[in-house]
Amino acid sequence: MRTLRWAMTALLIGILAAHWVRQPGYMDAEYYFSIAKEVTEGRGLAEPFLWNYLDDPQGLPHPSHLYWMPLPSLISALPMRLGGSTFRWAQTAFALLSAALPLLTLYAGRLLQADRRHWSRGATLSLVPGFYLAYFVTTDSFAPYALFGGLALLVAAHATEDPRTWRWLLAGALCGMGHLTRADGFLLLVPAAFAVYLSKHHRWRSVLFVVAGYAVVMAPWWARNLVVAGALLSPGSLRTLWALRYDELFIHPASVLTPARWWSSGLDVILLARLRAAGTNLLSLVAVNGLIFLGPFMAMGAWKLRGRPLVRLAIVYLSVVFLSMSLAFPFAGPRGGFFHSSVALMPALWAMVPLGLGGAVAWASKKRRWQEERAFRVLFGGAVALAAVVTASVFVSRVVGTGPGVWLWERSHQEYQDAGEVLRALDRDPGLVAVNNPPGFYLATGLGSVVIPDGSPDVLKRVMLQYGVEWVVLEANHPAGLNELYLDPGRVSWLAPAWSHVNASGETVWFLRWKPSTATD
Repeated sequence: MRTLRWAMTALLIGILAAHWVRQPGYMDAEYYFSIAKEVTEGRGLAEPFLWNYLDDPQGLPHPSHLYWMPLPSLISALPMRLGGSTFRWAQTAFALLSAALPLLTLYAGRLLQADRRHWSRGATLSLVPGFYLAYFVTTDSFAPYALFGGLALLVAAHATEDPRTWRWLLAGALCGMGHLTRADGFLLLVPAAFAVYLSKHHRWRSVLFVVAGYAVVMAPWWARNLVVAGALLSPGSLRTLWALRYDELFIHPASVLTPARWWSSGLDVILLARLRAAGTNLLSLVAVNGLIFLGPFMAMGAWKLRGRPLVRLAIVYLSVVFLSMSLAFPFAGPRGGFFHSSVALMPALWAMVPLGLGGAVAWASKKRRWQEERAFRVLFGGAVALAAVVTASVFVSRVVGTGPGVWLWERSHQEYQDAGEVLRALDRDPGLVAVNNPPGFYLATGLGSVVIPDGSPDVLKRVMLQYGVEWVVLEANHPAGLNELYLDPGRVSWLAPAWSHVNASGETVWFLRWKPSTATD
């Protein structure tokens, strides 16, 4: 019953947060939700838009999830089939998943062999998750990856001490679920393999069971990709390894992203980008995962219990994620990749805080003659209260915002709804539209779209010709190569500036129409 109360409390907090999170909020979540709508309404795993050109897409509709993974969309679609194709119905699944996080934290405390009182204290921290609260209740990978990724680490750590066959199979299957949730989820296999090494018990057989569990979960997705893309995983996504800037994720044609071009940029450019990424990811670890003031106690708890399998697996996973998001993906990592992937560590990190704080209080009590138990209760209560204040402050600043008008979280959705109304007033059948955020534009307007490519106006023209784009919605947030076009929309002969509009953010949006007579200019 006590365990159920933790889940119910977390669910109540999730429901309260979801009350204010009324739209997906940003492109990742909009993508997953929009594909869930396609599935629910019978159109299958297909994109009615193009948000990148990495796999050289031929047109629309386009096979979905060749960059991001499918599980968040499939999770969204389950309640939508029951109640309807609305965000509110999709959101219920993520609120339910987030309610399991205190239970994972209790499990982590048990694996750390902490005092039973510390189990519940760690679970308390999971109820005030800081930066993650709003993201746990939207249609993104945060809640499912915290669940499946976190559980993969916990089960693998448990299997290290009690190496039963079913635990290795389950650990592998959970790694597969993590991979179906995030493209970098396969990195969970590294700590799983390390767990087998630590177990020293039929290592080869245990590895086979881990791989078997992983493969059983992933096999249907691999088969689907072989059919639609001719490969187990989309080869286009590997092109991001050779990007020199974040915006090159949207470059056209993506075939220009090559190792030779990357290397010719110069070793200093390559190393500097990775050094900056490492610095940003380190700051994220301290500020987001550790909330600054909890981080030292997480580290102290890890040091105190450094011999425990869960601590060692958490360190291995943190290391491989940090290195991959700093060295292999130095642009996507600091822009949210590390924030997403590190959520799998949170149940273990929350469970370590009471242990680290307890050690600090025990040391200080000897120096200052504190009453140890009383001092611990006061300090831990203060830490929880401060975490609650940070959680509420971050939630309000990111969801509600500080300015008048539409809430910040749903402002982009409202702006695209307004843009859709303007566009339909100019053209009843506008056809394909080039925009900054195709998933968000599709959800707000129902119109097919392609992403404005990174590059010059000539690159934009090439995209419009290839895909038959008739309109461009050019916002203040646009590729650097289109700065002059934004300032002077009439500077190219093949686009006609049909209208301008000031959006809810006070920024000018240009509606530019293709001039068919200039197709060969």
